[in-house]
Amino acid sequence: MAYIKHEEFWERNEYETCALFADLLFMNVEKFSPELANDPDRIYLTDEDIALLDKAGVLNRIFRKWLQTTWLNEGDSRHFHGATPRQELAALYPDLDLGRDFITAKLQKDKNGQWSVAPAYFSRRMLKESGGGGVFELGLKNKKNAKKGEMVAPHFDCEFAAFIDFLDIMEKIGKSKINDSDEFTRYLSLFFQWAPANIILDSRLKINEEKFLKMTSELYHYFEWMFNHQKKGKDDFFGIDPVFRTIWGIFQKFNKNLAGYEEIVMVDEKKMARFNQKNKEFRKSFEVFHRLGIAFDRYFLFPLDCYFGGMECVWTSREAFFDEMGLGIAFLKNKLNPPELNPEAKKYLDIGDTFFDLKYNWFVPPTAFRFLESLYSE
Repeated sequence: MAYIKHEEFWERNEYETCALFADLLFMNVEKFSPELANDPDRIYLTDEDIALLDKAGVLNRIFRKWLQTTWLNEGDSRHFHGATPRQELAALYPDLDLGRDFITAKLQKDKNGQWSVAPAYFSRRMLKESGGGGVFELGLKNKKNAKKGEMVAPHFDCEFAAFIDFLDIMEKIGKSKINDSDEFTRYLSLFFQWAPANIILDSRLKINEEKFLKMTSELYHYFEWMFNHQKKGKDDFFGIDPVFRTIWGIFQKFNKNLAGYEEIVMVDEKKMARFNQKNKEFRKSFEVFHRLGIAFDRYFLFPLDCYFGGMECVWTSREAFFDEMGLGIAFLKNKLNPPELNPEAKKYLDIGDTFFDLKYNWFVPPTAFRFLESLYSE
């Protein structure tokens, strides 16, 4: 599959890609719209804002979403229009398409004290030599030697250490211990075991313990089925719609009061307001559906993508990215405290807490996703 037409332009490398991302992140609008350079209402990130962003450890959550949004017009996928900066980079570095290479970004100051975004590109060879394996193994090695709270290469993420600690605890208290000398396989197995339970719990679906255990098992087997049926082509993506339709079917099986999938995804804004006011069951269904979307990314796609390096996601809504950027900027301008939300909104949907932490602002289901080769073989 040719994502980029080589005869029309040269692909950007990782430095050019990060420079473009930095201009957007720092809102250097004069580079895109010179007429806005002197706009008195222009919003931008100050040095203090950028320092807070660096401290929060969420840069790569923003970078992940930007890197995998279809900003480019070229591309011939049957799942979406256009292509992503990641796919453009993969034209230069084919191992990125396989999950063998890994890219993140870092905030740093130059000799003049100016902030910039620098790429942290880890080739397959570099990962093997420095970590004894892939991206996960290097992160695990660096985590063991890091100070508490320190972000480590190659992930540079605020919750990587907590993710590892959680899996370690779950292994100790679980009914079965995974005996495997291969740390990657052991942690990946633990991850697959516990991701379904976390997703169900964070969706706030009201079911008893017996149903919870059965539902967790069904969701686990569905994730296992997807993993085992992933094809290996560059355009062999799972579309989010059929995946969510299946997951929602599992949810409905254990809670008969949930609204139908089509009823939820097809409702427009006007109907939503009417349903929310008059139909408590529909409102609860929509709340669960909204939380499910966030939890599916937070507990399943994101770790596979950013911790194990074995997932590619694609988003097609540029407007959604800018909405999330706007909320992120509001956090930074408010010293990392959540911005005030419309108090009237809670009368209709109890989902305000999903916006209360900058760390979780960037979790949202993509248009499509695919497991990468690095998860399957050495």
